[in-house]
Amino acid sequence: MDKAKHFKKIMEKSDSTRVVILTAHYQIVGNVYDCEECNKDSCVNLTNARLCNIQDSYQGICENESYYDWLHVNMDSVLAFSFIK
Repeated sequence: MDKAKHFKKIMEKSDSTRVVILTAHYQIVGNVYDCEECNKDSCVNLTNARLCNIQDSYQGICENESYYDWLHVNMDSVLAFSFIK
């Protein structure tokens, strides 16, 4: 099973579309936009996404947050994720 399918399966079991995604450089928080026509096999689409430098997120203060109405995340760059309510 590829990462995107695994991600979707866990999302369905968690009964939440709100997610925290960790990459090597960023903490990303957003709502999954589940669209069969829009999603590529190795990507996830987020709405109302917030990006924070990963080092800032460990300190609990994000000085340079970026906000996006729409963000396309390649699953190959995802190190960890968790669905939140």
